[in-house]
Amino acid sequence: MDLLYLKSYANGLRKYTKEFIMKKNKNIPLNLKEQINSRIGLICSIVVMILLVFVFHQLDYQIIQKPADQASKEAEQKKLEAEKAARAPEISTATVIAVGDNLYHDSLIQSGESDSGTWNYDAIYENVKDEIQAADIAMVDQETVLTTEHDAVSGYPSFATPTEVGDALINAGFDIIESATNHIDDYGYDYMAQTLNFWKTSYPDVPVLGIHDSEEDANTVKTLEVNGIKVAFLDYTYGTNNSGAGDGRDYMIDIFEKDKVASMIEKAKADSDVLIFVAHWGKEMETMPTEYEKEWATFLMQQGVDVVIGGHPHILQPYGRMSDKEGHSMLIFYSLGNFVSTQESFDALLEGMGCFTIQKTVQDGKTSIEIKDAEVKPMVMHYNKEAGVFSPYMLSDYTEELAAQHELRTVLGDDSFTLANLQARFKEIMSLNVKPSTNTDLLDVTFNSDGDMVDSNGEYVDDIWSVSASDAQSDSSDGSSDDSSDSSDESDYSDDSDYSDDSSDYYDDSDYSDDSSDYYDDSDYYDDSSDYSDYSDEE
Repeated sequence: MDLLYLKSYANGLRKYTKEFIMKKNKNIPLNLKEQINSRIGLICSIVVMILLVFVFHQLDYQIIQKPADQASKEAEQKKLEAEKAARAPEISTATVIAVGDNLYHDSLIQSGESDSGTWNYDAIYENVKDEIQAADIAMVDQETVLTTEHDAVSGYPSFATPTEVGDALINAGFDIIESATNHIDDYGYDYMAQTLNFWKTSYPDVPVLGIHDSEEDANTVKTLEVNGIKVAFLDYTYGTNNSGAGDGRDYMIDIFEKDKVASMIEKAKADSDVLIFVAHWGKEMETMPTEYEKEWATFLMQQGVDVVIGGHPHILQPYGRMSDKEGHSMLIFYSLGNFVSTQESFDALLEGMGCFTIQKTVQDGKTSIEIKDAEVKPMVMHYNKEAGVFSPYMLSDYTEELAAQHELRTVLGDDSFTLANLQARFKEIMSLNVKPSTNTDLLDVTFNSDGDMVDSNGEYVDDIWSVSASDAQSDSSDGSSDDSSDSSDESDYSDDSDYSDDSSDYYDDSDYSDDSSDYYDDSDYYDDSSDYSDYSDEE
């Protein structure tokens, strides 16, 4: 209807316009009605033109300009968001835990053998499995060689551990196996080769540190990438109890040697975000780090190591952070003690789980690493051989009831093995004041078959620097200080622990033997004249 009307109106307008033009051309005057219609027609034409311009403008805005403006705004918003994201740091983290020596004595070995002839040790790690598996990276020191020959296993003085123990470590959740220890050559090349073959064939993706089946492997840095953080690992021992893997096979065991260590650290840092260095060092049954440990610790810090995890003393030593004026900084756990063992000493059964978080920050194209949340969580190795019970516990999960069932009470002949005494002793050890050393006297020493330090000429080196924990505590109580191990103030050490220096009434004069079988350990009879002695018949 509206279209017909408009069409009729348009026809009338054309007719009128034609007549108007004809009259205009003939100079015929327009009457009033024609004048009004002419004006109305002109006005309508103008209105129609305005309406057409408006309609075309709206169509242009809706179809072309508005989408273009919207796209431009969205592009600008994306640009701003991208710039903001580029300015904001990209942060990733990886949690790490490490435990001490996995050292199987005869009673522990026997505990895994069943009447059916199968061997399994998974139950031993059951009470700490959650802590192990919760970490992104879990490390353990496998103190001894592994063998598939069950008739050849042994617990002392030369250790050969069933490969089923290796299976149990992986089942428990460990990702890194440390193997550079003084016991690694207890049975020479053949058992080292068995050990390497077991790991290579059974768990090829698990990095095994400190021992190698070839020169090429010895010159290769083991790494693990977790959450976008590439972590490199090195593992060295002060020496071994025997003569190594034999002539021509020096590459099989990583032993401290300054130039070699520096070279491997440089190689590791070139291909990783973080470097963790495992050090098998120190004096057995001594809670104070030795001069050898402290000199090497300073050297490792200066080379750029981020974290040191120490072991071998079989008991805890303090931990903390080292730094110097050149900007080097390093977290160090001097010794985490044992992990699984049946040694018969209060201190040898009090253990630690070293924990820390690696934080990687990428911002403006630059990467920074921070080692955070460092702590040692106290642990205890619980066992009762008669009941066939063997298992480490987090001390937070341990009870006085369990402590009352521990076999050490029978060995000591008293009830001093209590949860309260374990807690107090842990605090006492963690509160020891470790003075860093900037000496370099012991960086080039090696160890002979008796565990004594010798120089490049084979001459005995007397340790005149080390201070025992008892001497350090005595000096502290006397108000005196011993600066012999610190030649300058260029290196600083801070204790990360929260423990006050409250001493315990506990005193332990027990030996360290596992005498439930033929095992005997005379490690409490080491030669005090050598603060680094580790005889071949010791743990």
